[in-house]
Amino acid sequence: MDWLRLWHDMPNDPKWRTIARVSGRPISEVMAIYCHLLVMASSNPDRGHVDGITCHDMSRENVTNVTSVTCHEINFVEGISTALDVDIQHIESVLTAMQGRVLDGDLVSGWESRQPKREDAGTNEYGPKSARQRKRDERERKKQQAENDGCHDASRSVTQSHDRLDKRREDQKLHTHTAQSKFSLHDAWEPDPTTFTAVLFRNGMANQTFEADQLLEFRSYWISRPDDLKTQAQWEHALAQQLKRQVRTQQANGGIPNETGRRTAPSRTRNAHDILTDPDW
Repeated sequence: MDWLRLWHDMPNDPKWRTIARVSGRPISEVMAIYCHLLVMASSNPDRGHVDGITCHDMSRENVTNVTSVTCHEINFVEGISTALDVDIQHIESVLTAMQGRVLDGDLVSGWESRQPKREDAGTNEYGPKSARQRKRDERERKKQQAENDGCHDASRSVTQSHDRLDKRREDQKLHTHTAQSKFSLHDAWEPDPTTFTAVLFRNGMANQTFEADQLLEFRSYWISRPDDLKTQAQWEHALAQQLKRQVRTQQANGGIPNETGRRTAPSRTRNAHDILTDPDW
């Protein structure tokens, strides 16, 4: 199937009101005729041109009385008239008003910029590319891009730690959220150091240190619940509440401080699922 493009503001383009006023025809009729012209120009071997406009005498009232007009040119106007069920005289008045506004002779104005040739357009000899051909070309482009990126990376003396840092930054960019947007938790999520310090302070846990595993447990539990959506601030509050419950549980079990300032219960440890599903909290 062949296609053409329409720009987003096309229905509200002020030119239609001007053409409608000059031709004395309604805007809906003007837009219908223009869309018909676009299809004709797109299907024309000389894309962008509409055969039959230039040499046709638009000033004549009755096209059937013009002996110098060819049958092809008469069929052009009559074709639009028949397709849209609009009188020939009305078609002519609209086409005349379009000249210098959306038509330049038989050329649709702005065709080259609005209907650029694409790589999947195919050729006159073989026709448009199939979906399989386009997919194969896309894989080839991605493969070539990956090889080029690999050569570029190999030419730089970047350490493995820098690579991990770059990857982490990329993941953080992919998961950047606004303050008010809600999202499900993901593997790259981390509390903001600036705001989370204030959250800990408000929960009576200022200067408290925690293990990295506690954040991993928090992520693991909530990633398994993708339907739970929270803002960044709400996720930070939920993490602070979990950490607070863990500290209280360890203190209640007679835990002793370890090197990081956390307490470890002598009997058994509680994982994130136990803590977050405990009805006593």
